[in-house]
Amino acid sequence: MRIRSILSPAAAAVAVVALSTPAHAVDNGYYLIQNAESGQCLNSGGGMFGGELGDCGRRSGWHAINLPGGAVQFREANDESRCLALSPLKIYPPAVAERECNTSPDQWLIHGPSNGEGVALSLDGAPNLGTLTPQDDRARLGGQGEREWVLVPVG
Repeated sequence: MRIRSILSPAAAAVAVVALSTPAHAVDNGYYLIQNAESGQCLNSGGGMFGGELGDCGRRSGWHAINLPGGAVQFREANDESRCLALSPLKIYPPAVAERECNTSPDQWLIHGPSNGEGVALSLDGAPNLGTLTPQDDRARLGGQGEREWVLVPVG
Protein backbone atom coordinates (compact mmCIF):
# COMPACT_ATOMS: atom_id res chain seq x y z
CA MET A 1 0.00 0.00 0.00
CA ARG A 2 2.83 2.40 0.85
CA ILE A 3 4.50 1.76 -2.51
CA ARG A 4 1.32 2.72 -4.34
CA SER A 5 1.05 6.00 -2.42
CA ILE A 6 4.64 6.91 -3.39
CA LEU A 7 4.21 5.90 -7.03
CA SER A 8 1.03 7.91 -7.58
CA PRO A 9 2.64 11.32 -6.89
CA ALA A 10 5.67 10.30 -8.95
CA ALA A 11 3.47 9.29 -11.88
CA ALA A 12 1.56 12.56 -11.61
CA ALA A 13 4.82 14.54 -11.66
CA VAL A 14 6.00 12.67 -14.76
CA ALA A 15 2.67 13.36 -16.47
CA VAL A 16 2.90 17.09 -15.73
CA VAL A 17 6.48 17.24 -17.05
CA ALA A 18 5.44 15.36 -20.18
CA LEU A 19 2.59 17.78 -20.83
CA SER A 20 4.75 20.86 -20.32
CA THR A 21 7.61 19.59 -22.49
CA PRO A 22 7.10 21.04 -25.98
CA ALA A 23 6.73 18.56 -28.79
CA HIS A 24 7.69 19.49 -32.30
CA ALA A 25 4.81 21.82 -32.98
CA VAL A 26 5.68 22.30 -36.65
CA ASP A 27 7.29 20.25 -39.36
CA ASN A 28 10.62 21.39 -40.73
CA GLY A 29 9.80 23.72 -43.60
CA TYR A 30 9.06 27.27 -44.67
CA TYR A 31 6.48 29.40 -42.87
CA LEU A 32 5.11 32.88 -42.56
CA ILE A 33 4.94 34.10 -38.97
CA GLN A 34 1.70 36.05 -39.22
CA ASN A 35 0.01 38.21 -36.62
CA ALA A 36 -3.29 36.48 -35.89
CA GLU A 37 -5.17 39.76 -35.45
CA SER A 38 -3.79 42.08 -38.15
CA GLY A 39 -2.59 39.55 -40.73
CA GLN A 40 0.78 41.32 -40.92
CA CYS A 41 3.90 39.18 -41.25
CA LEU A 42 7.08 39.19 -39.23
CA ASN A 43 9.65 40.22 -41.85
CA SER A 44 13.39 39.79 -41.91
CA GLY A 45 15.77 42.72 -42.08
CA GLY A 46 15.97 45.74 -39.85
CA GLY A 47 19.35 45.01 -38.24
CA MET A 48 19.47 45.36 -34.47
CA PHE A 49 15.90 46.70 -34.56
CA GLY A 50 14.53 43.63 -36.33
CA GLY A 51 11.10 42.21 -35.80
CA GLU A 52 9.52 44.41 -38.44
CA LEU A 53 5.83 43.77 -39.07
CA GLY A 54 4.38 44.52 -42.48
CA ASP A 55 2.87 43.16 -45.64
CA CYS A 56 3.58 39.52 -46.33
CA GLY A 57 6.05 39.24 -49.19
CA ARG A 58 9.55 38.29 -50.24
CA ARG A 59 11.09 39.05 -46.81
CA SER A 60 8.42 37.17 -44.86
CA GLY A 61 9.61 33.57 -45.19
CA TRP A 62 11.20 31.72 -42.28
CA HIS A 63 12.67 28.21 -42.37
CA ALA A 64 11.62 26.36 -39.20
CA ILE A 65 14.21 23.82 -38.08
CA ASN A 66 13.29 21.46 -35.23
CA LEU A 67 16.02 21.02 -32.64
CA PRO A 68 16.53 18.28 -30.06
CA GLY A 69 14.48 19.01 -26.95
CA GLY A 70 11.50 20.54 -28.74
CA ALA A 71 12.79 24.01 -29.61
CA VAL A 72 12.72 25.49 -33.13
CA GLN A 73 15.09 27.86 -34.91
CA PHE A 74 13.51 30.28 -37.37
CA ARG A 75 16.11 30.93 -40.08
CA GLU A 76 15.72 33.67 -42.67
CA ALA A 77 14.54 32.02 -45.89
CA ASN A 78 16.85 34.28 -47.94
CA ASP A 79 19.92 33.87 -45.68
CA GLU A 80 19.75 30.70 -43.61
CA SER A 81 22.86 31.62 -41.61
CA ARG A 82 20.75 34.25 -39.81
CA CYS A 83 18.07 33.40 -37.24
CA LEU A 84 15.30 35.20 -35.42
CA ALA A 85 16.97 35.95 -32.08
CA LEU A 86 17.15 38.22 -29.07
CA SER A 87 18.61 41.57 -30.06
CA PRO A 88 21.82 42.61 -28.29
CA LEU A 89 20.26 46.01 -27.56
CA LYS A 90 19.46 46.48 -23.89
CA ILE A 91 16.00 47.99 -24.27
CA TYR A 92 12.60 47.26 -22.82
CA PRO A 93 10.56 45.57 -24.03
CA PRO A 94 13.29 43.29 -25.39
CA ALA A 95 13.72 43.52 -29.14
CA VAL A 96 14.25 40.67 -31.57
CA ALA A 97 16.62 40.81 -34.50
CA GLU A 98 18.10 38.59 -37.17
CA ARG A 99 21.53 37.47 -36.02
CA GLU A 100 24.02 34.83 -37.02
CA CYS A 101 22.52 31.55 -35.83
CA ASN A 102 23.72 30.20 -32.48
CA THR A 103 25.36 33.47 -31.36
CA SER A 104 22.42 34.81 -29.36
CA PRO A 105 19.34 33.17 -27.83
CA ASP A 106 17.56 31.96 -30.97
CA GLN A 107 15.75 28.78 -29.98
CA TRP A 108 11.99 29.23 -29.78
CA LEU A 109 9.26 27.25 -28.08
CA ILE A 110 5.92 27.08 -29.83
CA HIS A 111 2.96 26.99 -27.46
CA GLY A 112 -0.21 25.72 -29.05
CA PRO A 113 -1.14 23.71 -32.12
CA SER A 114 0.27 24.69 -35.50
CA ASN A 115 -2.84 23.78 -37.49
CA GLY A 116 -3.74 27.32 -38.49
CA GLU A 117 -4.71 28.35 -34.97
CA GLY A 118 -2.87 30.91 -32.89
CA VAL A 119 0.36 30.05 -31.11
CA ALA A 120 2.56 31.83 -28.60
CA LEU A 121 6.33 32.00 -29.19
CA SER A 122 8.89 32.26 -26.40
CA LEU A 123 12.66 31.99 -26.27
CA ASP A 124 13.76 28.66 -24.84
CA GLY A 125 15.48 29.21 -21.50
CA ALA A 126 14.25 32.80 -21.13
CA PRO A 127 10.65 32.63 -19.87
CA ASN A 128 11.15 35.85 -17.89
CA LEU A 129 11.33 37.79 -21.18
CA GLY A 130 7.72 36.90 -22.04
CA THR A 131 6.33 35.83 -25.37
CA LEU A 132 6.67 37.45 -28.77
CA THR A 133 4.03 40.15 -29.13
CA PRO A 134 3.20 42.82 -31.71
CA GLN A 135 3.85 46.39 -30.61
CA ASP A 136 3.25 49.16 -33.13
CA ASP A 137 5.18 48.15 -36.27
CA ARG A 138 7.50 45.64 -34.55
CA ALA A 139 7.38 42.30 -32.78
CA ARG A 140 9.04 42.32 -29.37
CA LEU A 141 9.25 40.11 -26.34
CA GLY A 142 7.25 40.93 -23.22
CA GLY A 143 3.91 39.37 -24.10
CA GLN A 144 1.83 37.55 -21.50
CA GLY A 145 1.51 34.22 -23.31
CA GLU A 146 -1.32 35.13 -25.64
CA ARG A 147 -1.54 33.10 -28.83
CA GLU A 148 -0.88 36.02 -31.16
CA TRP A 149 0.76 34.31 -34.14
CA VAL A 150 -0.22 31.88 -36.86
CA LEU A 151 2.45 29.78 -38.57
CA VAL A 152 1.36 29.61 -42.22
CA PRO A 153 3.12 26.97 -44.34
CA VAL A 154 4.65 28.28 -47.57
CA GLY A 155 4.98 26.10 -50.64
